[in-house]
Amino acid sequence: MGLDCRKAWFAISLTLALWTNASPSSAKAAPPIPADPAAQVHACLARGDRAGALKSLEKASLSRRLSAAQWGLIGDLRFDSGKVDTAYAAWAQAAALAPTDRRWPERIARAAIEEGAWAEAAEATQRLVALNEGNARANDSLGVLSELYALAGDFTRAEQAARALMRRAPSSPEGALALAYVHLQADEDDAAEAVYLDVLEEHPDNEVALNNLGNIEYMRLDFESAQERYASIARGAESTPTARSIALANLAEIYQLRGDYASAESLYGDAIEARPDGPWSYMGLAATLDLLGDYDGALNTMAEGWARDRNALSRINTRFYKQEWSWQRDALIAEIEGQPEAAAALWAQVAEGEIKALRTPAAWHLRALGDSRR
Repeated sequence: MGLDCRKAWFAISLTLALWTNASPSSAKAAPPIPADPAAQVHACLARGDRAGALKSLEKASLSRRLSAAQWGLIGDLRFDSGKVDTAYAAWAQAAALAPTDRRWPERIARAAIEEGAWAEAAEATQRLVALNEGNARANDSLGVLSELYALAGDFTRAEQAARALMRRAPSSPEGALALAYVHLQADEDDAAEAVYLDVLEEHPDNEVALNNLGNIEYMRLDFESAQERYASIARGAESTPTARSIALANLAEIYQLRGDYASAESLYGDAIEARPDGPWSYMGLAATLDLLGDYDGALNTMAEGWARDRNALSRINTRFYKQEWSWQRDALIAEIEGQPEAAAALWAQVAEGEIKALRTPAAWHLRALGDSRR
């Protein structure tokens, strides 16, 4: 599938990786903002009654002014209960009252990323870039901003942010990696390749450059070169868990394409072990199980991956050299989402496609979907 690595998956501070699977309220990871003077709100929070605390705060907002921290807590509680749009509105109130407080645009950006709202996330991160000016987080914010603009399809602003980062930190590879990612998202593989090769001249073990060069070679059907790139990450003693997992999943994809399903299944298992919360390995394993005739296992495994990919970031970052593989993935997702008509249409395309190995599973799924609709 050629899953792209992004610079932000390896940054430490303000990163998409940390935001992808975490609630922006941090409600389950840290105590709420201790700024509300109302005893009732504190009592509700103390006993874990977040709905009661939210009701009390919202009632208080009708009769008196709330502080920025109180509006922020309303936003946290709303988001935690699934009220995404009104959470944004509360955080915007907090930001208006405390325009120099980084917490509120951070929360807006994190929530937008979790929802896959890339343009909204970029707008909030643009504010963070200004607020972080002059401190250690400024470069992190710029790198994330470049990637968010790229995901939103605004390649001009994405490139501007990447080049600004390159000017600010010329000795770091992060700006160049952000620029290369912009080229990848814009389907400018030659330009991306040139930037990644430049990065490897100075940083020969850079995981992002190695993986994404492998993806470019994969898309050109140079599987041997791609395999070596991925393998160099997988066997690296200092590889991060995320990089190792992605590299192993990409290696598994190559074995799958060669028809070595046993090796592919094993490598996907290793990829899951390296990063159990990463959706990419489950999605790839589901494709292999489908080819092995384990159709129920394929659907169950795809469900595990889909549940871990709420904002579709793994799907956005996946590159297929043949569209039949993306149709297979999306058909499995449609089935687990309870969309039999959409699934059947996709499986019909797979059955008529060029990938012979996919025709048998496509026929099975079409029969099963037909039986289920009778």
